[in-house]
Amino acid sequence: MTTVLSIENVSKTMGKKKIIDDISLTIQEGEVFGLLGPNGAGKTTTIRMIVGLMKMTSGDIVICGNSIRKDFEQAIKHVGAIVENPEMYQHLTGYQNLVQYGRMHKQVSKEKLKETIELVRLGDRINDKVKTYSLGMKQRLGLAQALLHEPKLLILDEPTNGLDPAGIREMRDHLRFLAKEKQLSIVVSSHLLSEMEMMCDRIAIIQQGKLIAVHDIHEDTTYDQPAYSFETGSLDSAWVWLEEKWKVERNEEGFIVHATKEKIAKLVKELSNSDIDIYGIKKITRTLEDRFLEITKQQGGKENVSTNSK
Repeated sequence: MTTVLSIENVSKTMGKKKIIDDISLTIQEGEVFGLLGPNGAGKTTTIRMIVGLMKMTSGDIVICGNSIRKDFEQAIKHVGAIVENPEMYQHLTGYQNLVQYGRMHKQVSKEKLKETIELVRLGDRINDKVKTYSLGMKQRLGLAQALLHEPKLLILDEPTNGLDPAGIREMRDHLRFLAKEKQLSIVVSSHLLSEMEMMCDRIAIIQQGKLIAVHDIHEDTTYDQPAYSFETGSLDSAWVWLEEKWKVERNEEGFIVHATKEKIAKLVKELSNSDIDIYGIKKITRTLEDRFLEITKQQGGKENVSTNSK
């Protein structure tokens, strides 16, 4: 795969405080990559350094083979971004805003304007003044601005902030479409676990300016040895041999056992032979929330990241 963005041992110090501490990441073509962490973790600072709004203290950032330090103009021409909130001329229409923005780039034709407007689904309101737009529509117009010059890398800082559930889903669908159909690389920051899990291919967990872990959302998220939850009848007569022969832990419904699926089939036979009623068997998987809480506990961090999108 083609690497579009490479963050190489980047640190940022302000006064005596290290805001970003030696972060290294790579983002591939057509990938939605999430920066996840609590407010104040360093997500926006990282994004500001990528787009050149803030200088890094050490390290380098390379975009499409061009170093931000050595060749900023060549690097940044491949980037479209919304940092915090998209800014627009409220007294102008959406179309007029895009025309003004397009003047900052070469070769933004009327055809390209039309294509981008259709892409973000603003066709029916593009000639209305921006002051009449909802927050979700302003986000879509901001997305259109960021896409006008056909960037290779799209960077969005908290793109679902303030949106209602329908707006969040719409933004998520837009980004997944752009990554899949346009092979656009997208970096998204958020503190919403559930949204990041549905939106991203990979996620970097950042805490107190440090990169804690990178997770592939599509990888097998089960335990090292799969865990199964058994809902059963009374276990009093069977619990002794269960504990002796199997890696089990009791719960209200029955028990949880760690074993391969082949061994689970054997266990079912043993329970049946012991006249234990089995009402249900469910394989347990770890969500992004489970993994985040596990990692932050290991790091001794505060788990102040939202687990829902409201």
